[in-house]
Amino acid sequence: MATTPAAGESAPPRRRLQRRGRRLSGLAFLSPALAILLIVIALPMAVGLYQSFTDMALTRPGAPDLVGLKNYQSRVLTSTFARAAGVTASIMVLSLAVQLPIGYYLALGLSRRIPGTSLFRTILTIPMMLTPVAVGLMWRFLSDPDLGFIRWIASLVERSAHPNLLGSPTGALLLIVGVSAWSHIPFVTLMLLAGLLGVPDELYEAAEVDGADRWRQRWHITLPGIAPVLLIVCVMRLAGDYRMFDLVYTVTNGGPGSSTRNLSMLAYFEGLQYYQIGRACAIAMAMAVLALPAFFAYRKVAKL
Repeated sequence: MATTPAAGESAPPRRRLQRRGRRLSGLAFLSPALAILLIVIALPMAVGLYQSFTDMALTRPGAPDLVGLKNYQSRVLTSTFARAAGVTASIMVLSLAVQLPIGYYLALGLSRRIPGTSLFRTILTIPMMLTPVAVGLMWRFLSDPDLGFIRWIASLVERSAHPNLLGSPTGALLLIVGVSAWSHIPFVTLMLLAGLLGVPDELYEAAEVDGADRWRQRWHITLPGIAPVLLIVCVMRLAGDYRMFDLVYTVTNGGPGSSTRNLSMLAYFEGLQYYQIGRACAIAMAMAVLALPAFFAYRKVAKL
């Protein structure tokens, strides 16, 4: 009579070979994607890390020399970098504070089965179809202090009004936040709408039987139900605003002065305006290091 292996005994050689074969076949299927990731991500990161320790500049011919941590000391450990980091954090926090509430309440309205919601969902996707450069140029023209639409609206309230958002540090920063919100609220809305539609209706029916009002239902049912989607939306939008370049470049170009110069613009100016590639790579590497704690925090929260 055949007996099965006791608990704790090693699996038969045939079963071990089958498991090893499945692992090898899985690696074989993943190898093209891993090779692409290696070429597209790991290789440029390694080259950028090496160049950050050199004095490479497009204005100086010849092979660059190794300078160690000089680029990090002269460009990262400075008040200029700290100011750019503060601008980046301000854009991230303010944009998310605008996008989440508006996107949430729009998603709540679109989740109701009323006439016209399908048409509104279609209209809502229009900003998502526009490129960031086109959006930035459009809003730069609209905010022009002489010919812009914003000036015309302000003149309807007060004839002598002459708002100049592009000439004010605070106004330019708020304009960047508003343009980012206008561009990405549709994405936030559609993501949260998908999460809302995944919450079972039976939970709301049971809550109504228990006498819970609408606010308690949203707090105890809706928000926990869409928490995974909400986490993904927050991470994606924070990451998008962290590396934002195109909107800042087209709307304010980092001005007035350096009031809207975020970290991406700082790296751009060093690399493509002053042609100091080594310094630009040092700023880019510092940006990657600053993003690591957020990455590990997201992994920890996502496992809960």
